[in-house]
Amino acid sequence: MAWASEPYGRTPYAAGVGPEAATLPGQQELPPPIPGGTTKWTYAGNPSLAYASRPWAGSIFPLPYPGGGISLLPVAEAGVMRVTAWWPSATVVQLIRQHPDGTLWPVRGGNPLWVPSPTRYNYATNPGLETGLNGYVPGEGNPALARVASAAAPRGGAYLTATIAAAGPVGLTVPTTVPGAALVTVGLDLRFSARPTSVTVQITWTDAGGVPLAPAVVALTADQVNMSVSQFSRQVVTLVPPPGAVTPTMKVIAVGMPAAGVMALDGVTVETQPTSGSYFDGSDYGGTWVGAPGLSESTLAPLLVIDDGECPLDVPVRYQVVNPAPMGGAMTSQSATLLSLGRTWLTHPARATRPVTVQVGAVPTRTREANRGIFYPVGASYPIIVSSAQRRAATGDLSIGALSFAERDALLAMFADLQPVYLRTPAAFGYGTGLWLALGDLTEDPGNRRAYQQTRILTAPFHEVQPPSELTA
Repeated sequence: MAWASEPYGRTPYAAGVGPEAATLPGQQELPPPIPGGTTKWTYAGNPSLAYASRPWAGSIFPLPYPGGGISLLPVAEAGVMRVTAWWPSATVVQLIRQHPDGTLWPVRGGNPLWVPSPTRYNYATNPGLETGLNGYVPGEGNPALARVASAAAPRGGAYLTATIAAAGPVGLTVPTTVPGAALVTVGLDLRFSARPTSVTVQITWTDAGGVPLAPAVVALTADQVNMSVSQFSRQVVTLVPPPGAVTPTMKVIAVGMPAAGVMALDGVTVETQPTSGSYFDGSDYGGTWVGAPGLSESTLAPLLVIDDGECPLDVPVRYQVVNPAPMGGAMTSQSATLLSLGRTWLTHPARATRPVTVQVGAVPTRTREANRGIFYPVGASYPIIVSSAQRRAATGDLSIGALSFAERDALLAMFADLQPVYLRTPAAFGYGTGLWLALGDLTEDPGNRRAYQQTRILTAPFHEVQPPSELTA
């Protein structure tokens, strides 16, 4: 783990991002609620990107926020820090833990961390109608448009209604910037006051010269229409744009509505990839608004969740999600503290997300040997000492109490492959962030208990070692 001792790991940059209450350059904040987790993080671009933003005059332009973030949730009952990170369009990221002394430690299982699915991009520019009717235009039947604020809205707190005076069609234009692609997936929540005879979703594009192209049109099936009568129902359709499509006009048209008929709409998604059509926008966990919140395109990056069973106990730590791409950088979280609640945890490196609680029988005596030779020259009163450059890592004996045969068997299984294990004690015990121990011969001692009594004491000599590599674990 030489990385943690590098000079970079001890620079002020690594040590934190300043006072928690301050609004810092590049600081972002999650939309509430995030149950129990941190809500703020700070973005810093890669140094090469910062250098590239320097103009000839010598000043540096602020780096644009690329989206993404990181949130921490201490789970004291499981002995882990739950780290949730996301970064739009990233294919691989790294998770790094920052200890209170500023050192950087790779999170086991998070170096590298491959992103399992692509980022979703919603080209609807007013998807949830939370701000207003911006971009929506009356169409067929010249309906009156209204924004209804209601807790019954399927998405957020508002939806749109289009009401026609006379019987006939009701249509409206939905704001979107979707470009031409192999296909377009449209999702929206629809409700009709009466059953229309047909419902179509269509997008008409123009080419780069402004010439209209053939529209892409999809009609809802009879069952889909029935599901949206007198109730909101999610409708998802797929359209195929014509070649050369550039500027879109999207419409939803219901034909055969009665006088005073109402079409209600909410939760629009327009994507250029095959998806489930489920709703998202930039206010969702993992989402980012590309422009003005509520009135712009948005992205939804996959949430990457790791339970870090090697997080120090009872001390504040931070985490970083790092995107090594040229246009990447690092998101640094707020600090969070994983409380021990008086418990001691043991972590196996191959199962770092599932530590177990242990009952340490006694505070181990630790011996730090000195590798040296003592020589007395003939006639000299003082010896000549020849020693190595530094004292050896500590050795000692570890005793763990197992209160049942099941607990004993679980510990024996953990120790079976002779991998080092990580012992984390409450900070008040004075063992720092924890001890990596390579255990020797294991002794199972029933003490003076009867055969049917299940308490056992497991004792083994140990050597303190460096954390094992992920490759060996």
